[in-house]
Amino acid sequence: MALQIEWTPDAKAHLSEILEYWIERNGTSTYSQKLYESVKNVLTVLSKYPESGHATERQGIRSKIIKDYFIFYTFDNKILSVIGFCDMRRSPDLISTLID
Repeated sequence: MALQIEWTPDAKAHLSEILEYWIERNGTSTYSQKLYESVKNVLTVLSKYPESGHATERQGIRSKIIKDYFIFYTFDNKILSVIGFCDMRRSPDLISTLID
């Protein structure tokens, strides 16, 4: 049975900022739409196989790579909670703040 997917407000904001960045940079929403579809597809798989992501240094937090992005999440018996979404080319210090 698939887990229910929930996004924290911060994770939603991170994703939204990235999608908006690409819309402004490219002058079209095509790349943002493709990225969003990739995120949805990966989350669908993670909801069925949550342990398929990589364990992080933080106990209980896992990550999955989607193109050039990290998605950070936790899960229990019912819910997969997305806690962060960021560009992996960002500063490691910034990335670590997403999962503290």
